[in-house]
Amino acid sequence: MQHRADIDGLRGLAVLAVVACHAGVPGLAGGFLGVDVFFVISGYLIAGVIAERQAAGDFSLAGFWERRIRRILPALLVVALATMALAWGPLLPRDLESVARSALAALFSVSNLWFWRDSGYFTGSDTLRPLLHTWSLGVEEQFYLAFPLFMLAAARLFPDRRRLVLALIAAASLATAAWCATSHVEAGFYLPVTRAWELLAGVLLALAPPLRLAPPARHAAGLAGLALILGSVALLSGETPWLGVATLAPCLGAALLIASGQQGIAGRMLAWPPLVGIGLISYSLYLWHWPLLTLQRLTALGGHGGVATAGVIALALVLAVLTWRLVERPCRDRRFLTRRQLFAAAAVCVGLTAAPALVILAADGFPHRFDARALALEKRLGKPPYGPYRSGTCFLSSGYDSDDFRPDLCLARDPGRPDWLLIGDSHAAHLLPGLMAVNADINILQANATGCRLTRGSRGSNRAACRDLASLLYERVLPTTPPDGLILAARWGEDSLPDLAATLDWARARGLRVVLIGPAVRYDEALPRLLALSRRLDDPGLPARRRLKGPRDLDRRMAELARSKGVAYVSLFETLCRGEACVTEVSPGVPLSFDEAHLTPEGSRLVASRLRASGAFPPRP
Repeated sequence: MQHRADIDGLRGLAVLAVVACHAGVPGLAGGFLGVDVFFVISGYLIAGVIAERQAAGDFSLAGFWERRIRRILPALLVVALATMALAWGPLLPRDLESVARSALAALFSVSNLWFWRDSGYFTGSDTLRPLLHTWSLGVEEQFYLAFPLFMLAAARLFPDRRRLVLALIAAASLATAAWCATSHVEAGFYLPVTRAWELLAGVLLALAPPLRLAPPARHAAGLAGLALILGSVALLSGETPWLGVATLAPCLGAALLIASGQQGIAGRMLAWPPLVGIGLISYSLYLWHWPLLTLQRLTALGGHGGVATAGVIALALVLAVLTWRLVERPCRDRRFLTRRQLFAAAAVCVGLTAAPALVILAADGFPHRFDARALALEKRLGKPPYGPYRSGTCFLSSGYDSDDFRPDLCLARDPGRPDWLLIGDSHAAHLLPGLMAVNADINILQANATGCRLTRGSRGSNRAACRDLASLLYERVLPTTPPDGLILAARWGEDSLPDLAATLDWARARGLRVVLIGPAVRYDEALPRLLALSRRLDDPGLPARRRLKGPRDLDRRMAELARSKGVAYVSLFETLCRGEACVTEVSPGVPLSFDEAHLTPEGSRLVASRLRASGAFPPRP
């Protein structure tokens, strides 16, 4: 295919959007959609190359995969090795093992499948998954394995109908993505079947007859495509409902830009030399930026905030240029190793890169790097007490829906004790073990669901379990058989305050007693990990510096809201903190939280005992 500078510029625009999003640049929360733009570009270029070679009669699978190996593998090997080396110092043994496993998954083109299997509500932050971004390589590499085989089969079996067949496959993929958008979000994000339509959008564009657009139509199409991409980056986010379908906008934008060509206004804008230069190093920049950002955020080396992040991005740019010049370009040159030599060298290099990962796994992550107390903290890391939460019956965690909720168990009344109903998401469920252990004279009822604050506004949620459980509570249980009191707790945010205020008004109008629990003390990384890292770095003040300020500010606003509504308010900051010092360990080696905010069973009992002492739950009148 003829080289097009505008497509290089489109690559540059896409990677800059991704990097800006991951760096936390305000107003660019949808920058991760640059990956979807990459998928469209990849489908277009790959289909164009295969179609041209098939028409010339010189297409071969060996030649195609040779070019893919030269393009993808060398830089990936370098970054995988560097990431494992950088992770050696700060990462706990289990986390280092996770990096090793993800490196192996990336090397063998199944990274997306690995992260899908490893995903979940309590997986924790992405800071400890520095190769997470290689999921997109897994999707592309699986496409590179399947698509050429399809093209060979189509040339023999249905040469005149391949576009129709591909269009049907794309439609089925898009329908699957839409189905997964609410009920199987992780699968919809990672699996190739739900991403195929994005690659096939580029494929169908490449296989379509050339468009003969008049200049005004060419300009309009290109500018519309640019507006769709930039608008998506600015207006969408990871919280956008039906995100799997919302990606239609940037994908359509990419297709319009490619179709409009480099002669249009938008094409000339994309062919701007600095943007083309970023496009040329886009693959290496994509590979480098995420491991550097994640590991810097964990250790906070170089400080916090925009200056430190800018320094990391500058380093990623330098490494990307060096990798492009010293690794990518030489390895793409077909004078560098014959095909047979390349395949042999690739096998050897993959083996040499996999070796340290296998050593890490065999050595259980080299635990001797940390002291005994840090290792005790690690054992509590990311382990939700699903049993005490009553997950799958009274707490609808990931994988459960409203049909699994057990009213006979979760809402069972006790005539001999006051009944208090705990409503909310996992930030309510983590209070349950302590409330039940400390308040033997109170019957704690429970209605919790992952990601569902369960205010009255939850009835309009895009998750069926939220809607169903909220309807059960607010339309059937509370109006007809109200308990003695409600305990409202959740992962509150500024956006939740209007719904919360309406819910408090609704409860007060019906004479329901309410105890509102404020936001949890939260950190920017899992607390056990921060405590262990603080011991390794001999920096006891590290956890306090990594405590998020937003929940404290929200706590004050919620206290004012509760006072204005006449309901009891419990501040977890007032319960757990004295000035800037907050409880982080219940006892040596036993953290308050098992992740960024969710309480361990011991932490739950500590909080509940302090709530009990404050008289938060008065007896039945």
